[in-house]
Amino acid sequence: MERESSKGPSNLYGNPNGIATDNINYPYAKKFNQSTLMKHYNDHGDEVGADSALDYQEMAIEFANDVNNVTHDSFVDKHGSTYKFSYETNEFVIVKSDGTVITYFIPEKGEGYWNEQKRKHGI
Repeated sequence: MERESSKGPSNLYGNPNGIATDNINYPYAKKFNQSTLMKHYNDHGDEVGADSALDYQEMAIEFANDVNNVTHDSFVDKHGSTYKFSYETNEFVIVKSDGTVITYFIPEKGEGYWNEQKRKHGI
């Protein structure tokens, strides 16, 4: 299943100018870190329903760029990376400020994992 990555604004509250907010620090996700893509696909591809590494990458980018202030939550850590979680699907992604996705998966503990991430980062 092929998905096109969104080139539009990507954040919880709207970020059309690519200006960092408390919730999002990238204008849009563009790519997955190519040096770790295969490892992440092998570790998480089945859990997200990806048919291939390319499909996994496209799913990660699509979720990172999905603007949904009803079911998604996000924050920016002290290094400028954006952490994003869906309460509806339990999807989790981390995106660097340059738009590179560094991980994408569905944590076993779902919302509990998300809450741990927020506590760990002082949110």
